[in-house]
Amino acid sequence: MKFQVPATVSKITTMADKSLRLQVDTQELSKEDKAEVFGLHECLGWFMFSEVEIVENDFKDLPEIKVDGDNKTPSQRLRDRLFRYYESTHIHTDDFDGWYIKEMGRIGQHYLDKMNP
Repeated sequence: MKFQVPATVSKITTMADKSLRLQVDTQELSKEDKAEVFGLHECLGWFMFSEVEIVENDFKDLPEIKVDGDNKTPSQRLRDRLFRYYESTHIHTDDFDGWYIKEMGRIGQHYLDKMNP
């Protein structure tokens, strides 16, 4: 799906995994446009930004990119989820990598303890 609304990139945050988080603020939207934006929540796609309105002809030169979904391994997915937890707790006594190593040790010990009651 190709969709566009007038918007401003209002904030850019660097993430621990070296990715970027973009905050995009739209202008006032119609009910239909709002519904379409909400329908995109948590969808994987491609971001394109232009300072001028993009017309259908502008898309003809873009390759059609098929997104295969989440190609992450289970351990990468777990690390991402632990990072989200770390980020939301506001208890940052270590940097994420130090906290992650300790947390993985704690998780591993939990399962060892279950085997040796």
